[in-house]
Formats: sequence, structure tokens, C-alpha cells
Amino acid sequence: MENNQLIDKAIGYIQNNPRENLSLADIAENAGFTLNYFDTIFRRHTGYTPVEYARIYRLTRSALDLRRTEKTVLDIALDFGYATPESFARAFRNFYGMTPSEYRERYADTAVTWHDLSGRIAISHFAHMHPELTVSDVDSALDFCFLHNPQKYAEDIIGMTVAETGIFTLAASGASGSWETLTHFLCVSDYNSAEPTVALVAETEADALLYLSSLTQNDNPRFSVRRSVGAAWDTFDTEAAAHGFACNRGYDMVYTDGAAEDPKESSLTVRALTADDLPKIAAFRQSGGCAECHLRAIRTFFDGKGNVGLHPVGVLDGDTLIGLALPILDSIRDLRKYDIGAVFTEDSPKKTQIAELLWKYVIRFCRAENAVLGNAHATEDDSPLGVAFSERMGLVRIAENCWYRR
Repeated sequence: MENNQLIDKAIGYIQNNPRENLSLADIAENAGFTLNYFDTIFRRHTGYTPVEYARIYRLTRSALDLRRTEKTVLDIALDFGYATPESFARAFRNFYGMTPSEYRERYADTAVTWHDLSGRIAISHFAHMHPELTVSDVDSALDFCFLHNPQKYAEDIIGMTVAETGIFTLAASGASGSWETLTHFLCVSDYNSAEPTVALVAETEADALLYLSSLTQNDNPRFSVRRSVGAAWDTFDTEAAAHGFACNRGYDMVYTDGAAEDPKESSLTVRALTADDLPKIAAFRQSGGCAECHLRAIRTFFDGKGNVGLHPVGVLDGDTLIGLALPILDSIRDLRKYDIGAVFTEDSPKKTQIAELLWKYVIRFCRAENAVLGNAHATEDDSPLGVAFSERMGLVRIAENCWYRR
């Protein structure tokens, strides 16, 4: 087995046992490494020693419990392998700069985001693997996106603000040592995972080509590029294919029409859902209408501990929920964008009608909120989130979203 596969196995073992006080020997033995060799190889791949990685992962998981549960600090300390609340508090303070109690009080009324929890593990690994790249800052990357086209780069903007993010560039520095305006960069986001999400951000094919050599060196090479609709990047696609990359294409779409049609249907009701509707949503889940993770996200939102931008919408036939949409608001600088996120309908002759009711309600709601409605990475199909359906509802293609992977 290759070293990187063994490291991935070790990382998976750590992440699957966040409540264990793992030793170097425990992790090495599980991964199949000899002890004296393992520490060096792991640091080379991640930028951390195995014990440091395990400590950081335990602390980020404990922070999640502080924000999402009512467990006492003592219970959380014991859950994550600390002998006493004092030893937990010392470790927590060293990492977060505050005690667990102070952390819980600070974030009591704030939604959980990976940006607050991440230990930058994947970003550290990426930086270590790419010494040819120079670190820039998120504000400069945001400036680039807003300067060129905030709607086209909306998903990149959102990604930089909801996850821990590193910006890496091949651009040169100014004579004074300060960075000039960014003209191209890699946005590397850490969703508390060993594998980073990498987005190549460039306006021209020539700029994008500069990064192909670096991107082929990744342990698990994959990245995305968001480019203007109809832009011909034949050379880039040819060279990417020569490096073994397959491309999966979709479109970022937005609603641009000034008027929004009111949803009207005599026998069905479409409206925003509340906590009182949880039994209906649970029944919809039981019938296969949506996944357990969607029900869990809605419950967390109604508990006041989830994504504050979530706006669950439902279609009801009498007292039965038969359709569900989960638009989510992201607000960064002067960008206010709802992503339609997910649309679920029951499998019935009214399936298309239900989806249209959900779309029309969400469009009208977003226009009233003075927010853009978007559909990220729509594919060429006629599903409720596909390109054809979206265009029928009045959305237009704003960017071609290309995912490259081996």
C-alpha cells in the first residue's frame, strides 16, 4: 500500500475515534507503519505529527458539542478522553484562546460554521506540498471576485467565508513587500477534512494554465474552475485530459427577471415551515421524501443552533407535506444570495406541479428579501434542480462550473 493511502487510513482512524486519547503507537499500528518511520511520514503529508492531529481533531469535535448540545463541560471533557475538566480547559484554552465555558457563552446564539471549528489541517497539508505557491489573504481574493463578477463567483465567495480557507497564488509581490491586486489564485478550503476542496480562480485560460503543474502533484488531485459561459478553454481542457483529469460540467444559475409569478393552486398550499411542522417533515422523511441529514438540519435550525440562513418551504396537500425546499441565505459584503439548495417532491403525477410551486414561492420570497436566487451546479437535465427546469422558472446560466478529477 502506498504511503499516502496508509496516511489516509491513519487519518480515518483518528477521525473515527475522536473520543479516544490515541497514542502514536495506537495510530501507527492501525495504519500499518513502523513507529520510528510513521511520525516523519505523517508530518510530511499533513504538516502535523499524528498526536498533534489527533489532539486538534478532538478539540474541534468537543467545540461542536459545546455549541450544539447542553452537555456539561465535565461530561464533554470525559467524552473526549480528558481525565478532568481542568485538563480539558487548559488544552481548549491553548487552542481556542478561551475556556470551554467562555466559548459556549460567546457562541450561544450563533450558528455553527466550519470556519469556527476547523483546525486548518487540510490547508497545512496543501501548503506543505506546494512550496512553489505563495500565501495571500482572503480579503484580496474576495476583492478579486467582487471586482470581476460577484454573481459569477458567488459560490467561491461563499466558500471562502463558511469554511477555513487558504489563498495560494503564483502572482508576484510588489516592490514594497505588500501584495499587488490578485489576478489569479487557488482557494483551498478545509471543511474539517483531511482532503481540501480546491478551487482555481482565474479570468483567463492563460492564467489558469499556470496552475496545472501544481494541481497534478496533489495526493488526490481534484479541483474546480468557474468560468464564463461559452468561454473556449480548449488548451486547458486538452492539457488537463493529458494529465488524466476527467471533467464534470454544470452551471451556476441565477434568477434575473424583475417580476415573479405568484404560486397558485386551488388544492395545494405552499408556505414557509415552522417548528410546529416538524411532525409533518418527519413523516415526509419516513416516506422517503428527503434524507435523514435534511431532517436533522431542519431540526437543528428550529432549535436555534443551525444555519441561520435556512428557510424551509413546504407544499401541503391538506395536512400532509408532499414537497420540501431548503433555500439557504449567504450574505457577504453586498452580496445576498439564496441557494435553492434542495427540492424534494413525492413521486406522484403532481411531481412537476409541486416542484414549480416550490420554485415560484422561493423566487417571490427572495425578490421580497431583495436577494438573488441561485442554483449552484445545475446539470443538463430536467430534474427540479436541473438546467431545463431552472430555465423554465426564469433562471439564467451565469457561470460554467467545471470539476476536474482523476
